[in-house]
Amino acid sequence: MTKAINPSRMTFRISFGHDTDTGEINPNTGTPIQQFSPDFSCWAGQWSLNVQQQLTIAGAGITNAVVFFIRHNSAVNETLQVQRGTDLYKIDSISADDGLQNEGFDLITCHRVVTKHG
Repeated sequence: MTKAINPSRMTFRISFGHDTDTGEINPNTGTPIQQFSPDFSCWAGQWSLNVQQQLTIAGAGITNAVVFFIRHNSAVNETLQVQRGTDLYKIDSISADDGLQNEGFDLITCHRVVTKHG
């Protein structure tokens, strides 16, 4: 599936990381305030889904899916979050290339994290 990726389409950087405590406490709830903390970043591109892939993802309950592709990186796992610009994404799945791992690509399916207030 990732054989047709052109590395010249990797035009932006994404950061991988996790939430950490900011040291501040929410005065309304008393819980610690958390903020995204990047661990590492890499070059990426955005993958376009065909209709069948969109239906499959929608059937899995994933809405507003975005798929990024990166060079294979074994440090990327589903417990991390992805940040592109100011947008934060939760990783739903990672599809690794079946080719040589040092020359392969990973497709990372994510959905945007929306902070709900109220």
